[in-house]
Amino acid sequence: MTVETADRVHVNNTVVELFENVGPIDWDDLPAAAELTQRLIREFAADKALFRRLLLAVEHDPYLWAKCEEDVVEDKIVLWDDVEKGLRIRLRMSTDHQQQLAHNHRFSFTNLVLRGTYLHRNYVARNGFDENTLPDDVQPLMLHEDRAGECFTIHHNALHSTPFTELGTISLVLRGNPVKDRAPVMFKEARGREEALRRLTEGQAEGQAEGRGELSEIEPETAEVGTMFWRVGEDRESAERRAERQMTKEKYHFWCRRLEELGII
Repeated sequence: MTVETADRVHVNNTVVELFENVGPIDWDDLPAAAELTQRLIREFAADKALFRRLLLAVEHDPYLWAKCEEDVVEDKIVLWDDVEKGLRIRLRMSTDHQQQLAHNHRFSFTNLVLRGTYLHRNYVARNGFDENTLPDDVQPLMLHEDRAGECFTIHHNALHSTPFTELGTISLVLRGNPVKDRAPVMFKEARGREEALRRLTEGQAEGQAEGRGELSEIEPETAEVGTMFWRVGEDRESAERRAERQMTKEKYHFWCRRLEELGII
């Protein structure tokens, strides 16, 4: 056994100890799930030695490495995944301005903000939220900030948006098992150059009035208010799409250094 392999085994054994007495989590009992998962993710974040060992082991674990992504407005590093318990720890790092994206999730989760701020909106959607929902059907209920050191827990059916108000905002997510194959997302504000957002032809306008048709499963780089797409699990993505989103070793090493500089690990 190599030193790297031995260290990975030690790390995995250590993190299992934190979760070893955790049984199946009933995310539908959100107050109880929030109390438990917020305690767990805070305890994990406070153990900087463990946090660091898991982070540095990721690039040597093909299973975890395949789940590390560079996306349109954020990067993601998966630190730990227990399939049997249905729990995963993931780092999220903002890399660009994010628009209001009204969405729900395929899974319930708890988020601990480590650095920066989220501007958090909760919405209500008339007649439900799906590919036929129109922008005016989605109305805000509450606006608040989630700052460094604060936790929030979200049920998979909750409709919200969490744009980063500071570049470099970093959070830890403890998520449950997916309960949906895909979840819809709606742009509540435009993304991209103004001229690109004004290209509505008469036919496109008619198409919106009659129905959206099939939504894309790829987040667009430019979008108008009301544009929708699906977020899906990696099992629904093509090999080409997974390759496009795969984090580079250069970016991963950048984040390792940055997290150390910030005193997070």
